[in-house]
Amino acid sequence: MLRSRILAYILMTISILLALWLFRDDLFIVTNKVNLNLIVGMAAIASGVSGVIMSFSSKRTALFEAVREYYQTGDTPEMIDNRNKIYAAGNGEIELDIKAASEICSFFNFWGMMVRKKFLPIWVFKSASGPSIVRLYIILEDFITERRKTNNEYYALEFEYLIKRIKNKYNIKDMKHTIEAKEILDESLENQSITPL
Repeated sequence: MLRSRILAYILMTISILLALWLFRDDLFIVTNKVNLNLIVGMAAIASGVSGVIMSFSSKRTALFEAVREYYQTGDTPEMIDNRNKIYAAGNGEIELDIKAASEICSFFNFWGMMVRKKFLPIWVFKSASGPSIVRLYIILEDFITERRKTNNEYYALEFEYLIKRIKNKYNIKDMKHTIEAKEILDESLENQSITPL
């Protein structure tokens, strides 16, 4: 993508220079009739317009890179394993893995911050990942609350923000199975002490 953009700029520059060289006699006649200030003003306007176009292009590229990074980091074997551990704890199959819970909270806290700062578009969560993230948060809600009481009052705050945005944007309600899983997890957390990292 970057190569094609560079190639387009090179071809555009060559075509402009070629046009100036071919029509140099006509341009000399026109410049004698046109005020030099007008030419400078038009060049400044053209420069400003091209700058705005380039900034839009750069922002679009940055959003694309953020989306790609979100999907790549979320699908690593470690993150898949962490999500599976949280789901298993939510279903009451195992006790909550504190390390996996911390890594999930950290991961979605980061991406929540990226959404808040508009570096990651919210439409990324429209697919199945939206409800899955809401489910993860519901399972981890007591863990997060306990962490905020004992360690850091701002713990996973951007994760919480992300959940609110996903719920509001896509009208996701708390699903029955996630609430039941949360009740099972609450019992598991009572039996396990949470210590700050």
